[in-house]
Amino acid sequence: MKHYDYVEWVLYKKSLLNDDIRKEMEEHLYLCDECMEIFLSLIDEEEVKKAQEIIPEDFTDKIIDSIKNISPIKTNIKKKVRINNDFFIYYAAVASVTIILTAGGFFGKLVDYVPEINSSIAMKETKLQANMIYDISEQIANKTSKFINDFQFKIVKEE
Repeated sequence: MKHYDYVEWVLYKKSLLNDDIRKEMEEHLYLCDECMEIFLSLIDEEEVKKAQEIIPEDFTDKIIDSIKNISPIKTNIKKKVRINNDFFIYYAAVASVTIILTAGGFFGKLVDYVPEINSSIAMKETKLQANMIYDISEQIANKTSKFINDFQFKIVKEE
């Protein structure tokens, strides 16, 4: 987002910019609090007095009365339910991966390998084996993370 500096806001206030740039700057004021503060700092007491002369004293009361007649916008409750459903789907995906790894015997084999690694730590071959197991577990963790992320993106694309 491009921010405007103090000088540009002074030029804007004095109407020394072309209409396209003025429109861009007005739109920017809706989005940027920082630039809004700069612009508001340019308003002096004389301008406030002029505005007080123009605005009627019952202006606030009229606005409040007109707001009372506006019906509130109904919020979409389905989004909240959708988020809860998404969390359930994520948990179901993680549980499925865990069940698949358990059924495939991965955890059982991992438990069998751990004592072997502990008993032969001093040997160089065992260090290589430990690195290999670490790499395997890292690959599994990465693939599981990728699976969950891909699953999440598929849900987002379907929406």
